[in-house]
Parts: sequence; C-alpha cells; structure tokens
Amino acid sequence: MKFRTLPIVAFLFIAAAMVVQFAISSSLEKEHVREVVEYKMQLAQKDFFHILVGFHNAADEMRKFVLEHPDNEQDILEATREMLDRYPNIDNMFVKFAPGVYRGRVDNYLPRTYRFHGETFTTDRGADGLDYYARDWYAGALECDSDGYWSEPYIGASTQTLIASHSIRIEDGQGKLIGVVGDDFTIEWMEAILQDIKPYDEAVCLIYGTNGSLVASSDSVTPEDEMRFRNDGKHWLVYSQTMTPINTQLMIAVPNTVIWQSIKWRSIVTLFILIIGIVILILLFRRIGLNQKAYLQVENHHKLMQKEMQLAKNIQTGILVNDFIDDDQLALHATLVPMRSIGGDLYDFYRDGDYVTFIIGDVSGKGVPAAMFMSAAVTLFRSAVRHHSTTNVIMEEINSILSLNNRSMMFVTALIGQLHLPTGQLSYCNAGHLPPILVKDGRCRWLDLTETNTLLGIDGDFHFSEQTATIDHGEQIILYTDGVTEAANVRNELLGFDPLLELLHACPQPIDDRTVYDVVCRFSAGAEQADDIAIMSVTRK
Repeated sequence: MKFRTLPIVAFLFIAAAMVVQFAISSSLEKEHVREVVEYKMQLAQKDFFHILVGFHNAADEMRKFVLEHPDNEQDILEATREMLDRYPNIDNMFVKFAPGVYRGRVDNYLPRTYRFHGETFTTDRGADGLDYYARDWYAGALECDSDGYWSEPYIGASTQTLIASHSIRIEDGQGKLIGVVGDDFTIEWMEAILQDIKPYDEAVCLIYGTNGSLVASSDSVTPEDEMRFRNDGKHWLVYSQTMTPINTQLMIAVPNTVIWQSIKWRSIVTLFILIIGIVILILLFRRIGLNQKAYLQVENHHKLMQKEMQLAKNIQTGILVNDFIDDDQLALHATLVPMRSIGGDLYDFYRDGDYVTFIIGDVSGKGVPAAMFMSAAVTLFRSAVRHHSTTNVIMEEINSILSLNNRSMMFVTALIGQLHLPTGQLSYCNAGHLPPILVKDGRCRWLDLTETNTLLGIDGDFHFSEQTATIDHGEQIILYTDGVTEAANVRNELLGFDPLLELLHACPQPIDDRTVYDVVCRFSAGAEQADDIAIMSVTRK
C-alpha cells in the first residue's frame, strides 16, 4: 500500500517544489530585467546629457559673440551659420534682440540660420505677424538662470517639424537686457538613442514631455498601445525615469514574454518531473544539494564582504588625520560620521610653520566608490599642499588628476583654506562647496563666497580663483558637508542653513566641530542618518 502511494506523494511533492522554484526564478528574472533596464536608462541619460550640453554650449558661444559684436549685423548672421556647421544636431540658430536695441528695425527682425530639406538658409527675418516676444523660449529665457530655458517640443514655424528650443538671455556688463539667443533641434536624435538603448528586441522605449504628450518612440505605437503599456501589468513590465535637463519622461516597456522565454526550460523540467516521477525526485534532491552548496557559497561570500568592509573602514579611518592641533596659537578639530561603514566625506590639514592649510570635501555618491574617490582626493591634497603655496593652485592640481579618465563622472565639492597664524590672513578657494561659518564675538555668519569655481573631477583645465578674509584672535571657522544642513528629523524636515545658525547662536562659546554635531544630533533625534557628515573647526587663539 505504501509502495503504491509513494509515486503519488512524490508526484505531489515534486509538483509543489517546481511551482515554488518557478516562482523564485520568475522573481529573479524580473530583478534581472529591472537591472538591465536601469543600466540602459543610465546610458540614455548620459547620451542626453552630452548632446544637450552641446546645444547649451552653442547657445552660450553665440551669446558671447553677440556681446562682443553687438553692432555688426553681418557678423552675427555669419556666426549663426558657423554654429550650424559646427553642431550638426542643431536645426536653427537665432538671435532675438530686446525691444529698442536696434531702433527702426521691424518686429520680425530675427538673425538666424536654419536647415530645411537638407539645405542651410541664412536670413534676418522671422515669420510675419508672429509675436516672438510672447514665445515661451523668449519669456522662459528671461526667467531662467545661466543654464537657460528648455522648451516643450512644438511644431517649428519654418521647418514644420517637431522641434524643441534651448534659449539663454543676453545681458551686458551692467545687467541690461540685449536679447535672447537660442537654438532649435529636432527629436530625431532622441529616436536614435531610443533605438540604441532598447534592452530587448521586444521592448518599446518612449519619451514623453512634461505635459504627458508622446515626443518620440523606438517603434510605431498607437494610443491603444500606450494604454496597454500603462495599464496591462499582467503582460508588460514598465519602468520610467525623468531625463534632465529638459525634464522629459523616459519609459521602457518590456513584455513578460522576455521572462517566460528565459525560464521556459524550467517548465520543461517541471513537465518532465511530472511524467517520470521518481527519477525527477532524485534530480530534485541533487538540485537541492546544489542549491545548498550555492547558498553556502553566498553566505561565505557575504561574510567575506563584511570582513572586507570592516577592513575598508579601518583603512579609510587610518587615511584621515586624527592627531589634531590644540596649542597656544591654533585649535583645529574635525568630526567624521559616515552614513554607512565607509563614506565619501573627507577632511585633512597640513601645518607648515606659521601656515596651516586645510580641506573639507564631499564626494558624489555613497559607499565603496565614494570612499575610493575620497581616498584619492585626500592623497592628492597631501601631495599638492607640499608643492604649492596657494589654495587655488592646490585645487587645480587635485582637479586635473581627478578629471583624468573619470568615466564614472564622479565629482567632489571641496573648500581649501590657508590661515597665516601671526596675521590672521585667510586665503580660501571653493569648488562648489557649502559656505563656511565664521564665529565672531559670539555671533555666527556666513563667510563670503563671491568667487564661483567648478566641481573637482569635471573639467581638468579649469582655472580656480581664491578669496581672502581676516580671522581675528578668538574667532572660529566652521566647515561642514551637506550631511549637516540636510539632516532630517522624524517629520522629514531638513535642518537648513538659517536654522543651523540660530541653533548655534544659542550654544555656549567657543563653538567647535562637536558643538555643531551635537546640534545636528538633537535636531534629528529619532531619525535615521541620511548622508555622511563631516565637520571641521579652526580657531585662531
């Protein structure tokens, strides 16, 4: 009797096990598809960035040319043609001067060069009866900063094709509005990018504008197809991401058949198990043994990773200086609290006689990549500070090396300061970092940051500029990373800049790095730390 029921029990057990295995395999394949799609989206964002930066550079070059040749109309026309020759993705380069800049000119005066049916045309006239001052690219450029305005796609008046515009306002040295310079581009390059990033042949890539309208797609789609992508979660996996700087929405729809095709062999194995019963039971036990071995390998790998992370933490801690300064001239202390075991915030200092040079920085990203980049930045600072005497030159040497082969496009915000202890002369160079706090007579205020420099690791040829200030006896400089100002409390409220100063005003003097960290801890009590925190205090005694 038991012998007769054994095949039935084995059959039921094997069937249940295969169902579980099928579900696990499906979940793993979905995760794999998600990772592939996210990688493709990162490639698309990178392609978008490089192409759109070209459009911005062309408009910015044209803006500078107009400022240098404001009265030479023929040169401006020639310059628009030259821009189209240099930037093949641009279909129309134009300049619209503000009212009254050229007296006596008609309203449709619009120096421009555009492409039409494969040919290039240059003219100083726009469309008759069209109020260009009311166009969104003109009004948008007046309201935006130096990054300019990116328009929604629209039908071009000259080419009658779907285009988008990028525009930048032109102002002279006194802030007077000269006009707006811009360029138009078609969406054909978007369609080419969508074809390149398709993760699977069956997938469909679509670009939507901020108003929800379809701008471009990798395949011909109907409104019914779009509704099916969005609503049919049973047959489609849909992923989306906002593409900057024009804030379009990239959507990638992957049919579930991709998953079923990758695991259909498991279904064949399941059917085979149901047919031959006991033979498959043996194979199942063998598979369980293999899975157990794989699990042990994964567990051992996890333990090894934990040991390696602890070792990495010890190495990173050893890189940072812990022998701080506290004598009759100077008190310099720092606090570093990473969000994870290791992080990307950094600090360092170097004292040479009457001079002390210090740095604080924040690497983009978190975890191991940020820690590696942070270690490189600290090492470069220690080398540069021993060979150069000014903060901007030190910053330039660090930047030039970090920018080499930086394919991951990681960057560092940093501030380097150099204090002459006998005179209190402070020279400092800022690379996109937060403004330091100057504590004077028990009051806190922001140290002036009028000079703007690029981030470290982006442009290796950038020339940095420095500023100076005077630090009196008894005054402190507090430097910090955005883990301080962006600390959140249990209500998800950020600490911010002005509240930070107010809380520091209420603290007993003198204020140092531990004082600032205690303020952050009290504000965010009960909330999880969301970012690395680095704080440095420099006091001239």
